Amino acid sequence: MQGLVESSRMLDRGGNPTVRQLLSGLVFNPNDGTIQLNGARIVMQRASALSDLRRELVRLLGEKEARVFLLRLGFMSGRSDARFVRAGWPNLDIGDAFTAGTRLHTFSGVVRVETVFNTYDFRKKRFSAEFLWRDSVEAAEFSKTRLASEPVCWTQLGYASGYASEFFDTLIVYKEIECAAQGHSHCRVVGKPADGWGLNDPEVMLFRERIDVADDISTVPASRSSAARAASTSLSSLDRLILMPVRDRLDRLAATTLPVLITGAPGTGRGIAARYLHRGSAATATNLRRVVGMQVDLALCAEVARPVKATRRAPQRETIVIDAVETIPADIQPHFARAVEEGMTEGGPRILAIADEYQESEMPAFSTELHSVLSPLHVRMPPLAKREGERLALAHAMLQELAVRMGLEPPSFEAGAKKLIETQLWPGNLRQMRGVLIAVLNSLTTGATISAAQIEIALARLAPNPRNSATGSGKSAIDPNQLLGSDGFSLNALERSLYEIAMVQAQGNLSAAARMLGLTRAQLAYRIDNARRSK
Repeated sequence: MQGLVESSRMLDRGGNPTVRQLLSGLVFNPNDGTIQLNGARIVMQRASALSDLRRELVRLLGEKEARVFLLRLGFMSGRSDARFVRAGWPNLDIGDAFTAGTRLHTFSGVVRVETVFNTYDFRKKRFSAEFLWRDSVEAAEFSKTRLASEPVCWTQLGYASGYASEFFDTLIVYKEIECAAQGHSHCRVVGKPADGWGLNDPEVMLFRERIDVADDISTVPASRSSAARAASTSLSSLDRLILMPVRDRLDRLAATTLPVLITGAPGTGRGIAARYLHRGSAATATNLRRVVGMQVDLALCAEVARPVKATRRAPQRETIVIDAVETIPADIQPHFARAVEEGMTEGGPRILAIADEYQESEMPAFSTELHSVLSPLHVRMPPLAKREGERLALAHAMLQELAVRMGLEPPSFEAGAKKLIETQLWPGNLRQMRGVLIAVLNSLTTGATISAAQIEIALARLAPNPRNSATGSGKSAIDPNQLLGSDGFSLNALERSLYEIAMVQAQGNLSAAARMLGLTRAQLAYRIDNARRSK
């Protein structure tokens, strides 16, 4: 009985989420054969599969390269789990989120972690820790056949290093100084920042050159790596979540100075992606300029094609974001395409183009010539409708930021509200979610929680109902004769209704709605803003 009591205590030991809380978030669905942890799919397999994989890797690659492979695999898994914890439990204290790595290790059946000491300061990036690993699966599987001459917990070591590196935004290296596979009663690991081991330390050099590298397994020059890290540190928690699906691709593209085309529906974070690419540029760019497509003229084309000389005071290269690139005047598009091509060879400004999403089977709303210049490096921002399992985490992070801006104590979501947020497709994407949360916060009493009913009310009030946009016969639901005959008629009300109908029929696509009304994208945005102000 004593053993059962002690086991129960282990479930609640440490910060949040505890092992018990992790277990409560575990869901097996026999209908589709999936296992999910807090909304993220996981798989279960026998431990012997790991030893089989290790044996095959050693046979095919040799022991040295097999170790690099498994260290890197563990490192990427650790980074991924660190992001998963941040996204899945966005309200966690950062210390709890960091130490959750040890509990995830225990929860997954990989090893039971016992802390010897664990000291850290995230602001100063100071870290030092020592842990005992008991019942390590890698050590246990290896020692079934023979004793090891060297530590063998390669994947777990990479995992610990990757998890910690994600939180400190600097390389953390763990070393296994004792291993149960060598005959010890347990494994013992020590972790600290890479610089703490010494610049010429062989293990640190291995991590820098082979383990902590871009996901395309190419070696990244130090200047580019530091630029990517600088871009990463400038992100808020919300921005990190928004960019999560495309973050790896952005990191690879940030190191170039070539044009990048960013597409997606309005409100998917296209502007955030552009800023991230700019901040992560390996060039000495410091200036970011945003230009609306319709403002592009021959003078700007000449500027883009003209090389910029580096001086002590001026940056070598500027970044120009072209918003709504499809609205560049048709007669200017060929000139702009040639200017971008010349700028690439002459050292002109870097171009980041933002456009509405289009299908591969159809041409974009701009010329073939311009598309061929901009599209080779292409980032697609997914809509919230395709981000299943991530919508609640985005809402949590957005709620925190909005509450601070509104001078409120961040409230929490009730269970029904969480389910509604996650199941809602949010056709207006982040803009719609932000508007709903602002409306709910504005009506919330101090100390109250957010219910599903409050979110439903805000959704109904702020999101136009497609069923009200047209009658079953295809006629407009707005009857001008009725409006003219009513006491409360106003032209502004009629305009607002027309804009809402166009936006609904265009599924939130501002450019498509503008085309329906015979306006430019900028003109419609301006009129919608004015109509809302006069409401």
